[in-house]
Amino acid sequence: MKKAFVLILVFMLTVTMAACVIAPVPAENTGSDNTGTSEKAVKIILAHFGAPNEPVTSAAETFKKEVEKLSNGSITVEIHGASELGNAKEMAEQTAMGAIQACLVSQGSLDKYDIRYALVTAPYVYSGYEHAYAVVDGAFAQWVDDGTLESKGLHNVGPWDYGFRCLTNSVREVKAPADVKGLKIRTPSEVQKVACFEALGADVQQVAFSELITALKQSTVDGQENPLSTIYNNSMWEANQKYLALTRHTWEAVNLTVSNTFWKGLTDDQRTLIEKASATARDQMRNEVQNSETDYIQKLKDKGITVSEVNMDEFKAAMAPAWDAVAEYEGSPDDMAKFLKIVEDAKP
Repeated sequence: MKKAFVLILVFMLTVTMAACVIAPVPAENTGSDNTGTSEKAVKIILAHFGAPNEPVTSAAETFKKEVEKLSNGSITVEIHGASELGNAKEMAEQTAMGAIQACLVSQGSLDKYDIRYALVTAPYVYSGYEHAYAVVDGAFAQWVDDGTLESKGLHNVGPWDYGFRCLTNSVREVKAPADVKGLKIRTPSEVQKVACFEALGADVQQVAFSELITALKQSTVDGQENPLSTIYNNSMWEANQKYLALTRHTWEAVNLTVSNTFWKGLTDDQRTLIEKASATARDQMRNEVQNSETDYIQKLKDKGITVSEVNMDEFKAAMAPAWDAVAEYEGSPDDMAKFLKIVEDAKP
């Protein structure tokens, strides 16, 4: 029923957009330093997964405000959050087909279109946020800027943030890799997360995120892994999650990804202002993700969750099988070696 509703909604939005984008809307001359000029009206339908209180949601709103300001209102953004238009895979598919203009999806969704994106979320490769940013904004971005993604219907405007993922469970405190062994841990179906916890000896389970809270409450699984914002904003303490380990096992970003057909149909000025608005939203989200971690940890402690630091070197030492699994999935040990060299060269 939900999928049918989503398809109907997307169809209606597409028809509405087709009726709107051809009407010219004069840009008001305000005298401000705006990139926008008098252009035909453009409407961007932007889909994302974020709940109302998550950093991705506020960043999407900032992107909307910046685009509309810089374009003098000739480009408008209509946001559909909380997976209203489908899950990440479905949002990416709709964007590639041109049914919607843009989505915010992780590298785990983009790797279906350019397999090299699978490497970005390999476990325990980054020393911290600035290191991760240096990789995805620098040499990795240059490496994948060869038209592969565009040939599949998508254009990645750029990575924002989502955060490092951490582990919760209902059974025991986790401080060392051996503490994970035997725990039934839910991960997304992405090979990077599965391989990480299989390397640690967990019994890895795939459960749809929409069913996760129920699975935790019913002890179908013992635990799960997500960024701290997701753990807090989904009230994991109410789903028997007593322990939080700050494993920070993978980092990933949401990427502002647009339909390549839509992107090619814009003027140079329009593309420039969208990139500028994306950079503003990116910087806001990155600051919010980093600065909110301490606050989220304290809030989770206040809810009765036991929080543990872990020895990152010990966890990283267990990751050789996971890196091999990611390289096998990506299809090229040479690509993995190249990516790890990019990571090494980007160390602060």
